[in-house]
Amino acid sequence: MNKVKLIPEELRKFEFPTARFLSEQEQKTYEEAIKKYSKKAKKSLNISQKGSNLFKVLLLNQIGIRTATLLELEQALENGMSLKGSYEDAPSVILRSNSDSYGPNDYLAKDLTKKLKIKSFKTPLVINGLKIKQDKNSYYGLSLEITDKTQIIKAPDFNHKNNQRKFSKINPDYTIEFGNKVNRTLYTRTNGFSRLGLGSGLGLGSYWIDLTYSGSYGRVVVVSGEATSQNFLDGYINNLQKQRDEQITNINKKYQKAVSVLEGKE
Repeated sequence: MNKVKLIPEELRKFEFPTARFLSEQEQKTYEEAIKKYSKKAKKSLNISQKGSNLFKVLLLNQIGIRTATLLELEQALENGMSLKGSYEDAPSVILRSNSDSYGPNDYLAKDLTKKLKIKSFKTPLVINGLKIKQDKNSYYGLSLEITDKTQIIKAPDFNHKNNQRKFSKINPDYTIEFGNKVNRTLYTRTNGFSRLGLGSGLGLGSYWIDLTYSGSYGRVVVVSGEATSQNFLDGYINNLQKQRDEQITNINKKYQKAVSVLEGKE
């Protein structure tokens, strides 16, 4: 027997955001944007279309080309996007301490924890909503700045004790569904500051210490179409709320009238 989902007409018109790989034109826009940076910073940013690193995805977001978050990468994977064989950086970092045993990252770890006013770590922290700026004191020629969109998310499952554990999926709250009969692998560090993203075998990388490394199998996933979709969805929800309020008002009027009749007032 055929089965269909009974989706209201309004929602059938709703266009969900789409995930795709960075286009050639977007890459050209990116290459134009890095021209204003110092020679030292350009070395960290000079990444081809078939390539990815932390600084590239953060700068793409700054110039209006929104890249997929870790959770959106997971959604894209669940919805059939072919990501195996490539790696994808999320526009995020993970912090495990306010210093780093890997020298090039120590300055950034100390600088970022100071800006975020984090004095101690009880659990690894995923940091979203950052941007880059030139910094001559940084090994990379760049440092990270917080914004009004910066989020600090406690992520205990990213603790080093879970290094190389098998898992099936990443949940919206950044918890990880571990298991024995699954084939994705989590990779973690003991301390410091790392990139965050999906590996070529669909594992979860939270241990990448070289923030500038870019391989030819790196891909940037871009999210588009969300503004129009969100406006439509907001309008749809507002309309439902209006209808709900009108129905509640009518029911209250009928209720008050019924009470008045029973009390002999009408």
